[in-house]
Amino acid sequence: MGRSVLEGAFSLLDKLMDEGELGLTQLADRCEMPKTTVHRLLDQMEVLGAVENVRGRYRIGAQMFRFGQAWEPAPGILRVARQPLRALSVTIRTSTILAVPRRDRVLVAAASIVRAEDVVRLRPGATVPAGMEFVSAPVRTPSSSVIGTVSAVLDNGRSATALREAVGHAARAISTALAS
Repeated sequence: MGRSVLEGAFSLLDKLMDEGELGLTQLADRCEMPKTTVHRLLDQMEVLGAVENVRGRYRIGAQMFRFGQAWEPAPGILRVARQPLRALSVTIRTSTILAVPRRDRVLVAAASIVRAEDVVRLRPGATVPAGMEFVSAPVRTPSSSVIGTVSAVLDNGRSATALREAVGHAARAISTALAS
């Protein structure tokens, strides 16, 4: 069975999200799609603002940014997570995130970045990088199901035990605010 138009469009968007700017031939090759199909889809998505064409190279468009800003894993969670994440980062002097599972990935839903090397790796919307070490605590919905985790980057030489209490406190604060 062939790929649907939406599957093709999302395949292109996924590849652009992962790799940044790519040319038409590169996209067709990496998505294993005919160049004519990729061209047609990109033209349609460009009209809608989903992609931008800059000197023959395509990238995610502003409309996708706008759509992404409307998503949150649970109603109100991003609003209530910002302050506890910031406070946690200041207290423990390392980058912190709200991570949420989605399909086969764990996504960064919100972040408070302290370490320069974390700016790109832990930006909201990114997949939590494999191999990074974190200290994490669960964030629960009012029905007590786990919706995600508050996670702090474990720097070289730091003890997880020293961070565990602060991370747990931030996760409980977010969980409590969701119940309010």
